Amino acid sequence: MNYWEDLTHTRNKLVVKLLWGFYLSAAIVVTIHLGEYMTHHIIGLALCLIATFAVYRKKNIIFTMYLIISIMFVYFLALLELSPNFVNVIFVWLTLILSSLYQQYRIIMLSGVYSAGITVYSFALHGTELINNFQHTDMIYLVLFGAFMTVYFLFYTKFTRDLWVKERENDRHLKNILDSVNVVTLSFDVNKKKMSFSHGITQLTEYSPEDFEENPKLWKEIIHPKDFKALAKNYKDFYKGESKVFDIRITTRSKKEKWLQLRVIPVLDSNKKVIQINGVAIDITERRCMEEKIKYMAYHDILTELPNRIQFNDYFIKTLSEAKSEKQQMAILFIDLDKFKTINDTLGHDIGDLLLKETAKRLKASLRETDFVCRVGGDEFIILLNNITNNEVNKLAQRIVDAFKDEFVLRGNTLCVTPSIGISIYPNHGHDIETLIKKADDAMYLAKKKGKNNYQFYSPMLKDA
Repeated sequence: MNYWEDLTHTRNKLVVKLLWGFYLSAAIVVTIHLGEYMTHHIIGLALCLIATFAVYRKKNIIFTMYLIISIMFVYFLALLELSPNFVNVIFVWLTLILSSLYQQYRIIMLSGVYSAGITVYSFALHGTELINNFQHTDMIYLVLFGAFMTVYFLFYTKFTRDLWVKERENDRHLKNILDSVNVVTLSFDVNKKKMSFSHGITQLTEYSPEDFEENPKLWKEIIHPKDFKALAKNYKDFYKGESKVFDIRITTRSKKEKWLQLRVIPVLDSNKKVIQINGVAIDITERRCMEEKIKYMAYHDILTELPNRIQFNDYFIKTLSEAKSEKQQMAILFIDLDKFKTINDTLGHDIGDLLLKETAKRLKASLRETDFVCRVGGDEFIILLNNITNNEVNKLAQRIVDAFKDEFVLRGNTLCVTPSIGISIYPNHGHDIETLIKKADDAMYLAKKKGKNNYQFYSPMLKDA
């Protein structure tokens, strides 16, 4: 069923309801005042049942429209035959008015012809019964009146259809635009507690608007639990009439996670009471992914995927605050790979990059979960050990040295690589990041002088070494 047939079917149902209403009202009046006219009841009931069956059968929608209008005129013609009076003539013209509900030129013209024909027929046979001192000019005036009404409804239909078609075209363009940019409109009826969505929701969630109608809780179920709690906190603001803009995550039917930006606008009645909450949802998944990627790149070394110096500084500040309040000790390990430049120059940067990646893996595997390792550039790495004793530092440093005893096999090249490690301790060797890194760096150079696979604690004596 296309749009126009669906619209016509809706109006068919409306006209049938009006027909039943008129029939029942007329049946009651006739029963009270003219109880002997039982034929009226039988004809009316039969015609109403035929019209109802045709409508709810949902087949041949346009034909059903013509059938219903024809049934109405047959019904009023039967009333005129059974009870010739001027009121029933008026009802014939009432059917012309009802036919204008369809906004269809042909049905209005057909109703105009029916009305004129029944009027002429009725006055020709029952003119004196319909109007005292009946004159043929009375009939002509009525037919002209009907013709005027027909023309009026034709022009009215043209005017309203033009506006209607233009508005529908605008809606279609707007829908196409919204669908193309993954935008969904939504509306929550406060009184009915019912949520409705535009058709764009299918592209966004893989659920149709009908799915949300069948399961009123579905829209809650697809929202990420953490984000739903945040959304729930905004409810009070919505009911106060406050507009909000925020981001939430949803899970689609195929279990994909998407980010949406919601712009929520409450609608108030004349008493400033919220009666509806409207909103627009925009798919910002790509934007969020890009933001996350940019954020990741800003805080990570792209080659090794380890944190970079910026993230290390932030972590150090947080850890230093905890160490001060808990009076704990921290250690900085400055690590440099021995003869890395030679490997890089002789075997190429690709092998050098692979070596750095494997080095990052071995360093992470050697540390505790609470320890922090970053690459600061080239073949230099820094490790922060929090809440640790000197003895534990020794053990971890030796564990790192031991991790490099196994050879690196990179694209057929077997490499023996050793680290040189310098160590500084907070608060013994400094209270700020620059001082501690500088002293760990000094200690690393002494370890490198002593030979491969060495680690060295900072000491003021290093200046004289």
